[in-house]
Amino acid sequence: MKPIFIEKDTQIAEHSFYTRYAEVPHTYNKFHFHKEYELLYNIENSGTRFVGDSIHRFGNNDLVLVGPNIPHFWQSDDLFFESNPKLKARVVLVQFVEDFLGKQFINAPEMVLIKNLLERAAQGIQVRGKEAHIVGEKFYQVTQYSGWKRLTKLIEALCMMSEAKDYVLLASQGFCKSQNKGNEERISLIFNNIIKNYNIDYKLETAAELANMNKTAFCRYIKKTTSKTFSEVLNEVRIGFACKELINSNYLISIIAYNSGYQNVPYFNRQFRKIKLCSPQEYRMKYNVAF
Repeated sequence: MKPIFIEKDTQIAEHSFYTRYAEVPHTYNKFHFHKEYELLYNIENSGTRFVGDSIHRFGNNDLVLVGPNIPHFWQSDDLFFESNPKLKARVVLVQFVEDFLGKQFINAPEMVLIKNLLERAAQGIQVRGKEAHIVGEKFYQVTQYSGWKRLTKLIEALCMMSEAKDYVLLASQGFCKSQNKGNEERISLIFNNIIKNYNIDYKLETAAELANMNKTAFCRYIKKTTSKTFSEVLNEVRIGFACKELINSNYLISIIAYNSGYQNVPYFNRQFRKIKLCSPQEYRMKYNVAF
């Protein structure tokens, strides 16, 4: 699953950036990247979000800004692919290049907060909690205007997002640095091989062989580019998919552990708590899943 580069056309005679509100069967489900910043506000949708080497569940009011050239996609849950005309993903999409208002605009003293926001977005930034809904509604309002009002609404929304207190950075610095060094294909190959094989007995030797590297070089490369070991990356991927099954299935936790590639349930429980800071059962209960 090599990420696809997509050529955007966000600046034309009618507008300097692109935005729209959409009700679609599901979000775009290809691992892709582009030169534009992209904000996606999922008003109603659920699934698994991939931003660089970050894999997390998402639900309603998921608000994320992704910087240029970071591979990403939002994989809607399977139920969105069942051709149910009553079930739609409701989203707001905004895309723009950094200098969409001219090269000097972002360096204006009044834009210091937005400039800081864009710097943080280089890793992907998620605004959470009540702030996500409040700021997300501002971005929705951008889609309802045209002309200068649409532009001022965007600046207002970006300013509000820049002041949000409850946020988290998504992709690791190591992954982002590897992208900037032109290693997109190699690190994406490794990452996607892990995603493809997470639920089997996927060994270090196999991962290194698929990357056409010896084991020592592979371990060194993974650590340098992600600041994590191969085992840590693999566990994060596996736990991400386990979270999906905890929310969307009635499987026993032991079955979910095996489905996620773990042969030892106590080890699965330890890794889950280490990554999610709670037990699998506690995670399931947080989403009010009555199984």
